[in-house]
Amino acid sequence: MVLRNEWTTKALTKQMIGMEEQLKKLSQVITQIAVQDIRIDNLTSLVINLQHELSDLRRGDGWIDHKQR
Repeated sequence: MVLRNEWTTKALTKQMIGMEEQLKKLSQVITQIAVQDIRIDNLTSLVINLQHELSDLRRGDGWIDHKQR
């Protein structure tokens, strides 16, 4: 009695290649997300600094110079 199954070497190789390609795409997406996260953190710190400067100016701590052209 011979049992047939779908687990041939060629089929497994094709599945492994497909999984490797998907992992490569996933790693690219994860890298892009990490880069965006760093950019968001940088922009957040810039906004916080601007808020502090604006708050200082509102309280009179600091001044704004008018540059003449």
